[in-house]
Amino acid sequence: MRYHARRLWLVIACLVVSIHGARAADAVQDSHLIRINIYCTTCDDFIRCQSDNEAYTLYRLRAKTFWAQIATIWDYLIARIQPKTTDIRPLTIYLANGQRKDLQQDGLSARIDLAAATIVLPTERIDMREGEWRTVTGELQGRCATLPRRDGYAFVREVLGRPLPPSDRS
Repeated sequence: MRYHARRLWLVIACLVVSIHGARAADAVQDSHLIRINIYCTTCDDFIRCQSDNEAYTLYRLRAKTFWAQIATIWDYLIARIQPKTTDIRPLTIYLANGQRKDLQQDGLSARIDLAAATIVLPTERIDMREGEWRTVTGELQGRCATLPRRDGYAFVREVLGRPLPPSDRS
């Protein structure tokens, strides 16, 4: 019985310490225009980038797979000792240029680096502090901002030709 009580206290202590580490990672982002919670493995995050010619691209950083979510338990447990500052998330790119919309999804991923304040995409890079959207060669393409999840999901439903739920229709 004593052994199980000690194990329980050890698990509780690890969880309390890890919550502090996760909050430390959030504090790094306080000054960022684009905020992504790298500890949330079930979150979908939407980033809308717009160029000067009014064309825009919507990036969806998708939730991780089940096994990737299980693997991040370790991140929580060691967060106090070694805070997590990088993450790789599955990526879907929704392109929109006027009336035309295309969907790209074929094993793409986005690399989030909180320390460098960048999101590295297959052919672009987003500065999380200023919201600048650049090519891999560094040329400025436009600006980015995060979308509320509700707006991001509404856009995805529109692209896929699915009607909005009755509560979301205007």
